[in-house]
Amino acid sequence: MQSELHEEQKVTSLCGNHVARLVPSSDGPKLLINLEEYALNEACWDVEMFHGRSNSIFIFYWKGEVKLSVKMPRMPQIEAFMTRLYQILTSKLRTVQPI
Repeated sequence: MQSELHEEQKVTSLCGNHVARLVPSSDGPKLLINLEEYALNEACWDVEMFHGRSNSIFIFYWKGEVKLSVKMPRMPQIEAFMTRLYQILTSKLRTVQPI
């Protein structure tokens, strides 16, 4: 399974006005949350992802600080985004060295 990101993937949370995007760049994929940009090739992120029967919870940490915490309904667009993000982060865990 290829883990590189070749096109932007976007999801809009239905719990508030948060927009999250996975965006390709020359230095690797980036996660954009609203107007903030986080390079996923750096070792200062952490993620908690929970999938339930009717909702998913996504919490993104940057340098120990919560940058996004949302509860989202199960929808195909959200499922695709969460799956893609999981694939990218799992691939990065193998290549990122701790600080």
